Amino acid sequence: MKRLFPYLIIIALAVMSVSSCKKSARDVYAEAVEEWIGREILFPDSMITVYGEMIAPPTADFTIVSYYDSTGCTGCRMKLPFWNEFMNKVDSARGGNSVELVMVAATDNLKELKHLVKLNSFSGNMVYDPDDSFNRLNHFPDIAELQTLLIDRNHRVIAMGNPVVNGGIGKLYLSKIGEDSTVSQDISQEEEVFEFNFGEIPSGEKVSHVFKLHNESADTLKVRDVITSCECTSGTVSTRIILPGSGYDLTAEFQDTVPGEFFRTISILFENKKPDIQFELSGEIINPNK
Repeated sequence: MKRLFPYLIIIALAVMSVSSCKKSARDVYAEAVEEWIGREILFPDSMITVYGEMIAPPTADFTIVSYYDSTGCTGCRMKLPFWNEFMNKVDSARGGNSVELVMVAATDNLKELKHLVKLNSFSGNMVYDPDDSFNRLNHFPDIAELQTLLIDRNHRVIAMGNPVVNGGIGKLYLSKIGEDSTVSQDISQEEEVFEFNFGEIPSGEKVSHVFKLHNESADTLKVRDVITSCECTSGTVSTRIILPGSGYDLTAEFQDTVPGEFFRTISILFENKKPDIQFELSGEIINPNK
């Protein structure tokens, strides 16, 4: 179902209220956002970067904090090239505000982290946290998409979501950093969101859905990349060059083994600053043996 990205992006991702005895994945997402906005993020007195440098808690006007646990492929989930690109946008939008990026990796594979930082010429602070002390201080939400936060100089959360995975969140962060209240209104006009609910899925089963799309603009669209919110989700476009008036597909696949409701996103990123397209997948993983 196609719809415009709702105005509630100003707090993170939009959530539609559903009258139901059972909470949907979107309801859980919304409650997590509401709970965390305004909360103070706690930092250790000192943190250690991948190069052994001790750094103090951030003092910038705005800090983007992105936490990654030890599950799965750390480098795949971090998407460092996209962070470099996003921080270039931050530099253009920040005006006189200072902005820091702090990424915290709860992994014991220091060699891999060093390699990732060097390979991608990553200039932010990459904190090595093998004891997961940062998460133990804050108890971040279980939803991976909400383990990235924008905080103010007092370490209070003002926005949540991963800006390199979700184009709408990226625009939200830029608007907050640039203190431009008009950006959130532009989001509601530009951002397209498509959604699909898989319903109940047996644990470990792979499911897919094909989104039928159409280039209604007068311009040729060129797909720059397709990114997802986690390794359990993938998206494939039928063609990377879409002529005006042409149709194309995005095939979304999902497979996971963790029981419970889920909410995942896929984004198509276009060249030449064309608006991204967001896809939202939800459902519930069940254990058929119980």
